[in-house]
Amino acid sequence: MSASAPSARRRARDGPFVVPVAALLREPGARRCVDVEAEMPGLEVSGSRVPEGSPVRASVLLESVHGGILVSGTVSAGWTGACRRCLEDASGALSVPVRELCVEGGDVETTYALVGDELDLEPIAHDACILELPLAPLCREGCLGLCPECGADRNRERCSCGPAPDPRWGPLVALAGEAPQARAARSAVGPGRGPGETTE
Repeated sequence: MSASAPSARRRARDGPFVVPVAALLREPGARRCVDVEAEMPGLEVSGSRVPEGSPVRASVLLESVHGGILVSGTVSAGWTGACRRCLEDASGALSVPVRELCVEGGDVETTYALVGDELDLEPIAHDACILELPLAPLCREGCLGLCPECGADRNRERCSCGPAPDPRWGPLVALAGEAPQARAARSAVGPGRGPGETTE
């Protein structure tokens, strides 16, 4: 066979998430359960990440369908990040349901690639984690966050700062802080007139 001719024995890249599917492809309707777990570096979004050294697990069912392999199951992993309210460490676990079709060649918009008689589950697991990682994680649901005035962590200590004023009350707050003489002068002049201006 010439080097330029297509080969039915092309292989997916090596890796712990690569599984053989030759037997499935020969028997439409056949199924096989697969449970693989391995590290997957580079899983990170702006607010959280899967820590280096922490495994990603794919527990899926492979089903032979017309033209390819249907992958359905769950991708799971642990994550860490900084709490969006108090900036302390936050952590949690992902459990992402997946249902993806893998076909020869693949279509980056709707399917994943099936290379020869091997299927690489890593792209499916990678995308599932990236889409589910929290962009604004919380250390816990009831986190009180940091005081905007003094920066105290309200989960650990109470500060003497009052609640932040509602900006809609700003004009009234400013008026309340004026001296009584200033308010009387403003009333005498009337709205929209400066000192020394009178009505005709």
